[in-house]
Amino acid sequence: MPQIIISTTFRDFDKSMNDRMQMRFLHSLKSQTFQDFILVVTVFDEKKVDKVVKEILGDKAIIIYDHGCRKYKFSLSRTFMNGVDYGLENHALILIDCSSDVILQENFLEIVRKRTGTLAAGISHPNVFREKMSDGKKKYFYGSLNQGIDVRFYSLDLFQNIHVHNILNRFPSYDYGAGIEIILCGIAIKYATKRYNIFMESKVLKEENAREMQAGMVIEGNNRNVPTSMRFIRSERISWKYAQLMELNRAYRVTKSAWLYWLWFGREIMYFYYDRIKKRGN
Repeated sequence: MPQIIISTTFRDFDKSMNDRMQMRFLHSLKSQTFQDFILVVTVFDEKKVDKVVKEILGDKAIIIYDHGCRKYKFSLSRTFMNGVDYGLENHALILIDCSSDVILQENFLEIVRKRTGTLAAGISHPNVFREKMSDGKKKYFYGSLNQGIDVRFYSLDLFQNIHVHNILNRFPSYDYGAGIEIILCGIAIKYATKRYNIFMESKVLKEENAREMQAGMVIEGNNRNVPTSMRFIRSERISWKYAQLMELNRAYRVTKSAWLYWLWFGREIMYFYYDRIKKRGN
């Protein structure tokens, strides 16, 4: 009976730059101070993912082969629900949903366990990005509050509610692409009684997968997924302001040193609302 389920999917391991990023993600799980977890990996048509993941995590990983149909190929909603269902069936307490091109700080699972009580949800946002300079040194910088949310966590009791459990079946994502962030955070906004942003306690280092080869697929996914997220907002009667990532971020309470968090990102917030007021005046 694991306490924490981590759900994700991988691009195939093909000796590209993506391999190194995904391996770092796996090793960041292996280095966690809290080890009572299972990684639930959804494999679509990838050939080598199961072998690589098992070599690193062994029994701490289970593989779900979800070939689905061409319409839902690489569906991130399928990935998410595979984690939810495995967690509910095995009486786990917490679900963490994330991409596989991130590195979790060593205390990440420990902080999530500490913060996630009944009907709770959370994020660690914004991401911390790493880039290599021309001299080989690494530079770290904070992302924007209006950039993607790559890691979300929930107490699994949220999905014992049949209506909540069925949301992603009613509003599925197609392929990769934007849109599902709004739905997943919308679930937290509508149904979680406590929402936390643990950024000041444990951060997410982001190393984006190379996407040149998938550019067309991502654009197609965006075109198909965004209308679905808009239907979700209408159906659940969630404020339209939550269609923007800045507002999604602000729906979560910063758990530690909130004054410093808002000091770091206050200028971005001010510009965001200034632009909104300016547009209304035009």
